[in-house]
Amino acid sequence: MAVPFLERLAQRSRVIGVVTSPDRPAGRGYAVTPTEVKRAALALGLPVQQPESLAGFRMASAFGQTPDVGVVVAYGHLIPSPVFNEPQHGLINVHFSLVPKYRGAAPMQWALIRGEKETGVSLFQIEKGLDTGPVYLQRATPLLPDDNVVTLRDRLVSMGLDLLGEFLRKKEEAPWMPDPQTGTPTLAPSLKKDDGRIRWGEQSAGDVVNLVRGTLEWPGAYAVLRGQRVKIRAAQVSGSGHGEAGTILSLEKGRGFLVKCAGDNLCVLRVQPEGKKEMDAVSFWNGARLAVGDRFE
Repeated sequence: MAVPFLERLAQRSRVIGVVTSPDRPAGRGYAVTPTEVKRAALALGLPVQQPESLAGFRMASAFGQTPDVGVVVAYGHLIPSPVFNEPQHGLINVHFSLVPKYRGAAPMQWALIRGEKETGVSLFQIEKGLDTGPVYLQRATPLLPDDNVVTLRDRLVSMGLDLLGEFLRKKEEAPWMPDPQTGTPTLAPSLKKDDGRIRWGEQSAGDVVNLVRGTLEWPGAYAVLRGQRVKIRAAQVSGSGHGEAGTILSLEKGRGFLVKCAGDNLCVLRVQPEGKKEMDAVSFWNGARLAVGDRFE
């Protein structure tokens, strides 16, 4: 998510340096791999620093000069006050929610999971609290029924790039003070594997659809069938019905199969069985030899 912002900044400003996470093992072979941001920075000929911690880190020492302003996108590490106070105009965070709603590491995911009607992008000053700083700019966008975390990210990144450009133009024209956040805060912590677990007896079909949308990349919305974890990759609400929660009610030919939720039914359209590729639900039904009355846990 941060790469487009770095590339845009390099086009319109003088970037003195880039701070990103250290290289980590990744992939099946666990080869030490640089971050996408590092690769982009090196391609642009920019100096890169990758501290394990920002405790004791100073931009003036790392890059030979102090920046006018710093831009933070999806950094994911604690930024201590000596660092965010070092630039003349501080550090500006590009955050993918309408703060104070969804402060934290996974704002897009939780907005989808909780069925919000809108979300957006905020540019605010970093301070000591978690995403509590005063706001320079915000822009909202409706959450569409077909949105998932991938499509939403694309839209919010585009919006964020526009807002960043607007911020830099206005900051150059005249002094500009941000406004304190107002409203009731909500949190958006990092997702855990258990956050993807479908709870058939507690969640409506709409809740499960929202869970699929928000956890599509990780951890995935999943349940257990015959001792095997199955991820649901696409689903729709499909009326009401009777039966025990988690029970397969019927096969909808050419479409998928119905599962009983809390109060209504879910039509499962696409699945990914554990250790296998994603497939349509009818193919899974046939290959696994499912039957009405089988039950997801």
